[in-house]
Amino acid sequence: KIKYFLGNIQLTKEKEMNDNTKKALMRLLAILIVFIISYAYNRFFMNENLNNSKKANLKDNINNSKFADVDLNNEDFNVLFMYVGQADSTLIKYKNKTMLIDAGNNEDGKNIVKFLKDKGISKLDYIVGTHYDEDHIGGLDDIIENFDIGKFYLSNGGELGPNYYNLEKAAKKKNLAITIPKVGDKIDFGDVDMEVMSASKFDGKNDNNASIVIQAKYGSRKYLFMGDLEKQEEAKRKWNEVDVLKAGQHGSNTSSTQEFLNQVKPKYVFVSAGKNNKYRLPNVKAMERIEKTGAKIFRTDVNESSFWLTSNGNDIDIKEVSINLDGNGGK
Repeated sequence: KIKYFLGNIQLTKEKEMNDNTKKALMRLLAILIVFIISYAYNRFFMNENLNNSKKANLKDNINNSKFADVDLNNEDFNVLFMYVGQADSTLIKYKNKTMLIDAGNNEDGKNIVKFLKDKGISKLDYIVGTHYDEDHIGGLDDIIENFDIGKFYLSNGGELGPNYYNLEKAAKKKNLAITIPKVGDKIDFGDVDMEVMSASKFDGKNDNNASIVIQAKYGSRKYLFMGDLEKQEEAKRKWNEVDVLKAGQHGSNTSSTQEFLNQVKPKYVFVSAGKNNKYRLPNVKAMERIEKTGAKIFRTDVNESSFWLTSNGNDIDIKEVSINLDGNGGK
């Protein structure tokens, strides 16, 4: 009987200990749940409210009037998406810093030269040949021959041909070194942060995927210039959210995948294409994907016109301008 009694006491004590342990674990679990909820609220809801507050303070202006010309003599960050037919050329200017990304086809070069000189530009701190296709580097030899060039960035290989050899010849004549950039390289552009986001080596098949991609950040706004980069290279990295996207490969269906667009979340997308071009670009499916993001799309082919973007680092102003530098009728 004594053994039985003592055994019951032991069982009772063990039961009490198990109950206390359970209560302690429940308290710890409750504290952990409260901590997780508090963290999630501050991490997501408060940040979202902060982001919405910041967005509410932005005063972007999309001017629906068509302007005759541009005045680049200002203190703002300027981007001019120039109409060069079925080709690509973008001028970036901030105070005394200038960059020209691509220079259209061979026939466009002389038109770009005249336009830049008319704007009082005699030096280009940077020129960028995103890749070897004629519709991107065709006019760069004219640029090199007619301007003082600070640094010349060119993609890491591509299909060799007359366009490349003309470019190489012009660079050698001016003792201008060709620089092949690497991902992560920083570009000195004053208060504008510039970084190379993609610069793969030519794989012997598709030089679009060797395109040099540059991200610029001025103030609170970010810009991404994609060259002709296609989906294979888009998928190789994580991309930052940006305000302005220069769509890859003239709005082709092989670029601007849904996965890519989900990451960059652009507000404004610019597409450089020639009116009634034989490639039927921009592609309908690609445009549908971009439209679904809610971004406003600006196409050079619609009115054979250029687009002039200016920003003080907070607000963005976009104007359509009657600048047509196409040297071969949009083809």
